[in-house]
Amino acid sequence: MKIETANHNWQQFLAGNPIISPEVIAGELSAGFMSQLAADEKPDFRAIDLLCGMALFEESLPVRKAAVAALYKNIVEQLCDDFTTRGVELCNLVLLRMIGFIRRQKEGESLNLLLNELNYGDQDPLLARYEKIHQDIALSPSLKDQIRKILILSRVTVGADVAITSIMVHRLARSFPRAEIIVYGPAHLPEIFYGLPRVHWAKFHYERDGGLIGRLTSYAALYQQLKMEWEGLHDGQTLLFDPDSRLSQLALLPLLADRYTRHFPSRSDQRDASSRLSQLTNRWLNEVLDEQTNILPQISIRPAHLDNVQRYFAQFPMGCKKIVINLGVGNDCRKRLPDPFEEQLLAGLLQDDGALVVLDSGCHPDERERAKALMEMMQMRAFQATAVSEKNLTSKQIPFHHGLVCIQGGIGMLSALIDQADVFFGYDSCCQHLATARGTRSVICFAGAPNDRFFDRWRPLDKSGSTTTIRIKDSSQLTGADLAELAEKFCRMILAEEKPD
Repeated sequence: MKIETANHNWQQFLAGNPIISPEVIAGELSAGFMSQLAADEKPDFRAIDLLCGMALFEESLPVRKAAVAALYKNIVEQLCDDFTTRGVELCNLVLLRMIGFIRRQKEGESLNLLLNELNYGDQDPLLARYEKIHQDIALSPSLKDQIRKILILSRVTVGADVAITSIMVHRLARSFPRAEIIVYGPAHLPEIFYGLPRVHWAKFHYERDGGLIGRLTSYAALYQQLKMEWEGLHDGQTLLFDPDSRLSQLALLPLLADRYTRHFPSRSDQRDASSRLSQLTNRWLNEVLDEQTNILPQISIRPAHLDNVQRYFAQFPMGCKKIVINLGVGNDCRKRLPDPFEEQLLAGLLQDDGALVVLDSGCHPDERERAKALMEMMQMRAFQATAVSEKNLTSKQIPFHHGLVCIQGGIGMLSALIDQADVFFGYDSCCQHLATARGTRSVICFAGAPNDRFFDRWRPLDKSGSTTTIRIKDSSQLTGADLAELAEKFCRMILAEEKPD
């Protein structure tokens, strides 16, 4: 459906074409918009307005979900994944258009009132502010001495918080020994930053899989939460570090005063095109802090999780090969290899008499269903297999020493499992960063990268070459024979029977 033929009334179009699904309409609108950008044409932002209208349609959940997916997955995320300055500029315009649309609705009243109070009446001053905060980012020695509180926004996803935010947290803790550090974001944060001196977690939920209103209007609540931290301190005693967070709509929405805000522009063009995000974070911090320091991503796991996992693994023979696998893809099915790759991989590993395969069932319902199905497939192939939860991890006796154990639990338990494993296998997702942050030998299947820059940016920065990353450029073209060959290759690499190319 072309934008100009939609008559700017998708409801009328849908009513007259009941066979056409909301997904098709939203998909056509987003595809048409992105094709304009690809052709360097002037973008028609009416498509964004139409999708925002669909995203607020109270009478149909499928319509709302289709529109939100089109806005974020088809447009915003694609522009972000381009990792170019042009992609950033276009993404800013799209997000500002969405923010402007919401401000005009009753549901966006709190957002609009706050932005007006802060003297941001429309998108132009917001865009000007975004450009301003990237100038003169180096902190003066006098300002560094004054700082007593540092506020850091989460990247919301676990992998990005390990690859990027963890470097910020640890480096800022060293550079500001007298400052309290507060990290805002989801519940995984205290599981990966546990017990760090002067580092605290402030819970803030972002509706990553929610509706348009929830994603954009949560900013008002975040502003008030942060304001309670800087109120009562003298001017210049608080800094805000934004690692390109969804909480601030990629730094487009203002929080702390501009001169005390530092935004890491993780998606812009870089001098070294092949640099990884962890390396870029270090370089940016060196500019801000006037330092020459580089650290690797690192996480701190709760001792209780480590103790439980150690007790769990203690019931197996000393010489068994502890293989931890997570097949999560962060709601991006492009990162998976087609069936029957995963079944063939597990079966191949279980052919080894010394292999204990621990399959994490993930946090999403579809991941859990897939893990359960794979366990049942292994049982049908006559391999020993059972399921365990975090609650009975140490109490349930596993009736075999060689086989598959499907485990369901939280990110803290998973981090401890990976830490205590001999080897980890997974796709491009959060666990590759958890594994490399703990120095666990890892074999990663990196599929679905939209371009070379995305692959280079998201490759984990490991310790002593402990991570082997195999890139699959187009999994849709893989034949059954290709998948079988890949499963065998990955099995050999996991079992250390084959060295990486």
